Amino acid sequence: MRMFRRLITGGGIAAFFFFSWVIMMLWNSIISRHLGLLPPLGYLQAAGLWFLIILLFAWTGIGAGRVRTAIQRQRVKDRDWSEVGDRVEQKIKRGFARWVGTSEDEDWDELGNKIEEKIKKKVREWTEED
Repeated sequence: MRMFRRLITGGGIAAFFFFSWVIMMLWNSIISRHLGLLPPLGYLQAAGLWFLIILLFAWTGIGAGRVRTAIQRQRVKDRDWSEVGDRVEQKIKRGFARWVGTSEDEDWDELGNKIEEKIKKKVREWTEED
């Protein structure tokens, strides 16, 4: 119930419709045009997808609006963000490299090409099964 109250108050409805539009544009650009995997989404389909994403993340507790203490805020201020960014990039790269079965020292462009090929291959397999 609290999730619906937040959705309605504080510009939540406008944000919902805006992000529905953003999801539609991203989906149609990336998934449909560039990768050619699935057909384009309409606005209402994107709104439904966004609503399902909201439900999923609200029920798992991600983004539930936890209150931060003064100590946590100070830790965030004191953190070296360039180091954090490098570590996050390495973790993401390591995960993608492991997923496509290549070395994590691979260039991002080559890794991106392998990811794209793996996604296309999986979607082809899924569509052939039906």
